[in-house]
Amino acid sequence: MSLGAALLVAVVSLREQAHRNFIQEGLGVDAVLGPKGSPLQIILNALYHLDEMPGKIKWTYYEAVLKDPIVEEGIPFITGHSYGGFRVNAIAERFFTDFEYVPGKHFSLDPRSGGQGRLFAARDEAVVGWAAARALKLRLGDSFNPVCGVHSGDPVHEHDQIQFVGIIAPTGTPHDRAIYIPLKTFFTLEGHGNEVAVMATDPAQREISGAYLKIKRIRGGALHPDIQNLKYTINQSSKAQCVIPNEVLPQLFGIIGWADRVLFAMALLVSLLSVAFLFTSLVNALRERRRDLALIRSLGANRCIVFGLIITESLVITAFSAIIGLVFGHVLVGLGAHYVDIETGLRFSAFYFSPLDYLLLPVMLLLGLLTAIIPGIQAYRLGVLKNLTQIS
Repeated sequence: MSLGAALLVAVVSLREQAHRNFIQEGLGVDAVLGPKGSPLQIILNALYHLDEMPGKIKWTYYEAVLKDPIVEEGIPFITGHSYGGFRVNAIAERFFTDFEYVPGKHFSLDPRSGGQGRLFAARDEAVVGWAAARALKLRLGDSFNPVCGVHSGDPVHEHDQIQFVGIIAPTGTPHDRAIYIPLKTFFTLEGHGNEVAVMATDPAQREISGAYLKIKRIRGGALHPDIQNLKYTINQSSKAQCVIPNEVLPQLFGIIGWADRVLFAMALLVSLLSVAFLFTSLVNALRERRRDLALIRSLGANRCIVFGLIITESLVITAFSAIIGLVFGHVLVGLGAHYVDIETGLRFSAFYFSPLDYLLLPVMLLLGLLTAIIPGIQAYRLGVLKNLTQIS
């Protein structure tokens, strides 16, 4: 019963925290301007530093989108590089001052928050997310050569050495697992060739992976309703598409949702089997203790007391099972959280309490009560004289 309860607690906690983390991350971005392709692929790359962008968009088109009346600001970025298994993204400096990774919160390098150093100010400087810095054991002043790609074996920019000048304070988002360099550094990296180098000075030739868009708000803090018109206009063109994270993320839940449903069903099955096992154990125990119960009756206990003993035994077992399962379930979440953080940068807490945690004890007590009713009735009907005979 403890195992079933622990599995239920762990599965529900991980599922709810995953939904909360993904939705919270989506709230930090009103829209993403990206190339034609899969909207989910764009969101995974732009917000979670996973997958790859399906293409590029022209800088001139990005500037045209900025002129739309409802677009308040845009932050262009370029993806496709890595170092030590972590993404290296070229991005505009405004990302660290104007971008809100969740509503109302900006990136910080303040030592009081866990940050270090300063923002990059030169071509050969970079800042790194807290989780990436910890995993790679980076310190201010260390340098690296970016890899031209995100896969093992991709070529290294051997002649482009970039120095870390800042470590971003932890945010609890996938941005903690990224390395950031100035946008123009990407165009001047040796090995990209003249076609890319010319983009640094000629906006007409320049291409970017995408841009975070900040949309104007109306009364009550709601997004401007014309965002759907903007999305339609951009998506009708052949040059780019506008992706609204909170419209795409449910697709992700739909893709991975079968996994937690299977795990939840397995945990529920274990719990139901444990209840059946408890019922069998109570019935077998009753058969073995018929003489003991008859002796208790002969010493003055009435039928209700015997019935109450069986019920109490079942309730004690289920209560301890629920408590042990609750504790062990959160231990499982704590163990799993470490690996989720390493792979995705999303933070899961062992101390997150879902509604199931508060319902677990009363529900299991109810199951224990129902399970004990039939054995309790059998004990209630137990004959005293018949069962006082010595059992060999």
